Amino acid sequence: MADSSIRIEGGTPTPTELAAVLLVLLSATRTQEAPENPAAPPRSNWGPTRGWRPPGTWPAAR
Repeated sequence: MADSSIRIEGGTPTPTELAAVLLVLLSATRTQEAPENPAAPPRSNWGPTRGWRPPGTWPAAR
């Protein structure tokens, strides 16, 4: 958890300071959300079109 003694002083933070804080927050969130056993990558919802056959499986032309 974040240290409660951290506070912004001296007015508006610089873009570098904002980027550093954002990087820390994002990395902390990613660490907490990481599952122990990563799932398989998501599969697409579409499949081959109807009647599709893999190459080389068509009947020979006569």
